[in-house]
Amino acid sequence: MANKVKLVSSTRIYLDANALLDHILEITPGFPRQYKYSVGGKMHDLAIDLIQDIAAAYMNRDRETRIGYLVAFQVKFETLKTLVRKAGEKKWILSKGRHAQIVELMDAIGKQCTAWKNSLIASSKGDSE
Repeated sequence: MANKVKLVSSTRIYLDANALLDHILEITPGFPRQYKYSVGGKMHDLAIDLIQDIAAAYMNRDRETRIGYLVAFQVKFETLKTLVRKAGEKKWILSKGRHAQIVELMDAIGKQCTAWKNSLIASSKGDSE
């Protein structure tokens, strides 16, 4: 049987980032009006950018370019984590259970990205030896 091509949309990190986007889209309408569009809009943009960076890292064949996309992902991800933390502190996320779900999901995403990036770095070091 021929090798099946794995689609980025079926990878765990992509599915988790998509679930994170769903959470972000669901919580931001409850933000105070003065922050709904500034902070909430930035959270939307970052969550969408995460999906784009994952797709770009997955689809690109050049290892250094892939690592670059994963580093960009991590920068945006840290910003989004900070905004989620701030929204939790300010009690803009109405359900503590929802906030906990988002934090757990973000922990899993962060671990997946770090492992992926580290495996690419390790494989590039193996090539240069």
